[in-house]
Amino acid sequence: MALLFGIIFFALFVSAIIRGKFSYGSADYDFHEHPVQFVIVLVFILGISALCIYRFLVEMELL
Repeated sequence: MALLFGIIFFALFVSAIIRGKFSYGSADYDFHEHPVQFVIVLVFILGISALCIYRFLVEMELL
C-alpha cells in the first residue's frame, strides 16, 4: 500500500511539474500566478512520496 501511495504522489508531482499547474479540490495551483505556493505544495507532495517509498522499503526489509 505504501508503494502504491508513493507512486501516486510521485505521479502527481511529475504531472504538476510538466503541466505547470494542478488543482486539488477547490484550490488551483498555477506556477505563473502563485509560484511560491506552487513550489511549497510540490515540495510537500514530493516529501510525502519519498516517505511512502521509504516506508515500503522498510517494510520489505531492504533498508
